[in-house]
Amino acid sequence: MWKQRVINLDMRHLSRYQRDYAKLWIHPFYAIPRKNPPGWYNQLLLEAMLEVYQSWLEKFTRLDESFYLKLWIYEPHFINSQVVTAYKDCLHFYDRTFDIGTQDRQFPFHKYPYLKEKLQRFDWRLHIDCDVYTESDLVDNICRGWMSFDESDAIKAKAYKVEEIRLTDGGIDKTYSVKVGDVWVGSLKN
Repeated sequence: MWKQRVINLDMRHLSRYQRDYAKLWIHPFYAIPRKNPPGWYNQLLLEAMLEVYQSWLEKFTRLDESFYLKLWIYEPHFINSQVVTAYKDCLHFYDRTFDIGTQDRQFPFHKYPYLKEKLQRFDWRLHIDCDVYTESDLVDNICRGWMSFDESDAIKAKAYKVEEIRLTDGGIDKTYSVKVGDVWVGSLKN
């Protein structure tokens, strides 16, 4: 059902917005709270994602334009995985979506044994799946009683990256990036 809804790239939408994606919005997994499907179902979903990728690739090949077309495979939060594309003015829109992973690991082909051959045709790059918290949100959560000082401090301690950001009003806030998993970004090898 998911594959039938997204396999034909909506070229009018793409022409207007110059980017598109197909997330695995599949009930009851992509709900509140989100939960991962069982491994065997993930393989079926990934197989469908590969078919969507191939269909979108064929449309782009006919356009004779530069484009961004990637699979984003989340581990361990597979249900967040998606097929993502962009071109024209948005060609580089997703270039800095994720921080690059620091570990030297190979894509987990063993999780998808009957898709291994197809997945090996892709160039896979490891990135970091993270939650980003702002200092102002942490303070607000404490003030509202939604979080304790200890919980806020634990988030700050787990952050692999802390950055200052300039706000539109000229003020400064801090962001804390906490790793929650990996994202494998893949595109078909040339």
